[in-house]
Amino acid sequence: MNARILLPITLLTACAAPPPGTGREVPASELIGRVAGTPQRCVTLNQLQGLRISENNRHTLLYGSGRTVWANYVGPECGFGSNDVLVIHPLGSSLCRGDIVRSFDRYSRIPGAGCVLGDFVPYTR
Repeated sequence: MNARILLPITLLTACAAPPPGTGREVPASELIGRVAGTPQRCVTLNQLQGLRISENNRHTLLYGSGRTVWANYVGPECGFGSNDVLVIHPLGSSLCRGDIVRSFDRYSRIPGAGCVLGDFVPYTR
């Protein structure tokens, strides 16, 4: 095939949007420069920490700050909005796979989706 035709086709293919899926296509910007560790079933709750939604991937929930940030990937049915507040329902002093997180719109207080958490993946610097 002619190189003049192949290069534009390659560039257009590289720019195409990823197919819909698990929400993991776009990495959370808060995890850039960190290394993923072994997924864990639970993380210990801390009064100074809160579960939050990633700024650029509404299917990624983050917990922690500093050296280690834990990521939890929820399915496409659990895309949270930019004005959502998260409410967690842990069964003990840890946040674990299988726990439920719900969202509410910050202004209207309309409830959003209730989602089941998966494993927590630690990302460290």
